[in-house]
Amino acid sequence: MNDIELIKSIGDQIGYGHLMSIASALWRKKLNESGVPESGAFVPMVQAGIKDDWQNDGAIKQYDEIIKNK
Repeated sequence: MNDIELIKSIGDQIGYGHLMSIASALWRKKLNESGVPESGAFVPMVQAGIKDDWQNDGAIKQYDEIIKNK
């Protein structure tokens, strides 16, 4: 099973928002335990709460393309 299939399976089982919130919390915990500022971890947020210039970030479209081609 590849990364995308694994994430899809988990997201379908527990919900994608829950998956992302858990992943974010685990990332923050790992950063803290490593002595790295937790500000380096992604924080889940809906698009309505994001500035327009961030919504147009190429990374979002890049990941959409990766998923589209699977």
